[in-house]
Amino acid sequence: MKLKEIFGSREESLREPQAVRAVNEGEKSTETHNAGFELQVTLRFTEESQVGRAALLLSCTTDKQSEEKLKTCLNAEGWKAVATEVGGIASDLPQKITRALVGAALNAGVVDKKPREMHALMHAALEAINGFISLGTLEASIGAKLAIVRNSGWIAVSMVGDTAYHAVAHHERCGLGVMHI
Repeated sequence: MKLKEIFGSREESLREPQAVRAVNEGEKSTETHNAGFELQVTLRFTEESQVGRAALLLSCTTDKQSEEKLKTCLNAEGWKAVATEVGGIASDLPQKITRALVGAALNAGVVDKKPREMHALMHAALEAINGFISLGTLEASIGAKLAIVRNSGWIAVSMVGDTAYHAVAHHERCGLGVMHI
């Protein structure tokens, strides 16, 4: 399946959330919880410079099957992609992210160990990190999915995840960096 078929001209559709009944010690409860929903979105990639959109989509995937399907579609269009995850305390994350991104990008063949490719990767990563981690989150706990997508002229790094000072107050954030190779 080609990327155009997935993000081409299909109409947006939204399946209604299904309620799930909570069961407490074998008895049915009247409480319901949102089981989630699926959202199909149509995106059209018309320029190679839209590599950031692809990286955001990849970092937003929530299961391995969706991640692999998107990477396969990107590869079919001649683009390269990889995703990885990182977590820890915000003040330790820049070093962890750098190691995770460089390792994933080199191991997956998204970049070669050439100065201009490594330079572009690191600049895109710096942009993404600056968008994802603010100065006020130094002791926050963070978990993020990182995605790197590139084509012949551009590379993008995207980070999507959660931050929290306390588990009850966690919330999502994202960062994106795009650089010309």
